[in-house]
Amino acid sequence: MSYPIQVPRTYVNPNGNVIASGIYRSYITQDLANDFPAWMHLRQNPRSVGQQLISSVAVHLEKAEIDLEYNLKSKFLNTSPVDEVDVLYKINVPNSISLLDASASGVRCIAAPPGCSPSGVSQIYVQESSSLEDFYYNNIPTGLEVRSAIPYSSTIDGISWNTKPSGIVDMESKLFDVWKIKHDIAWCYADGFIRKQDLETMEDYEMYMWDSPGALADMYFYKGMLWCIGSEASGCYLTIESTKTQQPPLNTLDKMATFNLTDAIENPTSIDKIIVGLDGTVWLADSSKTFAYEVKPRYDYFTMDKINRNIYFREDYRDSGVFVSNT
Repeated sequence: MSYPIQVPRTYVNPNGNVIASGIYRSYITQDLANDFPAWMHLRQNPRSVGQQLISSVAVHLEKAEIDLEYNLKSKFLNTSPVDEVDVLYKINVPNSISLLDASASGVRCIAAPPGCSPSGVSQIYVQESSSLEDFYYNNIPTGLEVRSAIPYSSTIDGISWNTKPSGIVDMESKLFDVWKIKHDIAWCYADGFIRKQDLETMEDYEMYMWDSPGALADMYFYKGMLWCIGSEASGCYLTIESTKTQQPPLNTLDKMATFNLTDAIENPTSIDKIIVGLDGTVWLADSSKTFAYEVKPRYDYFTMDKINRNIYFREDYRDSGVFVSNT
């Protein structure tokens, strides 16, 4: 195959990013509830009205905790995040386009990334992101770019392949029980369910049915989501699932996006291993341990600076050309 190969999304969560993925229950909720007497219904029942009320505050406390940890890690080179957006691309909005035209809903950016034809089905409509926080951190990929296939290696960037989708450690969440004991969390897949478990005792805390394309072959935890590989007779799919506990609880995890990799990979039905590197690069491998595929998520988003008439892009469109017009 000739690389790169562009893989569009076949499904996207209506909310658009993992932060906006419904109302979820923070793990800090039980920690706050434990300040009440042990005999109270509020402390004992995670579905009580009291805990639902507390959860609204706990979500913001969890975000503050994450921000503090992020700021601490940023002070040291070996812990600083390497997947942050550090390069943006911009173009100036032509004077022929009115940003104040009430009859137009905004500005449309049409582009084709490297490796795509500049017209037809390969055309990409870049999505506007009005929130700077979403633009930098929360938006989910708009597509994938399969860049190369290299000989199989037992590790990628020092990370070993999983032997089965079990024991994926959740780096962003904990579980507090009613006795104020904090438990580490892991995710596994068994008997048709994705299970949120105690890392040590393997006790199930939550169970979710797998309802995404293909049979779940492997998964990896990255940025609060499970990146899952599903294989079936007709092909291979990458599905991103949110790990947030919904309120009220759902039977399945909140699916964020699905990508059909069938036409972008040789022998796609054999893909059963996935790693997501620190920089966000996705690596896929086959069951025969022959090839490892390098896959880059694409973030085709833009945000506007109306005062200076600039459009900023997450991805690089300088080589392929960008066409701007009122919608």
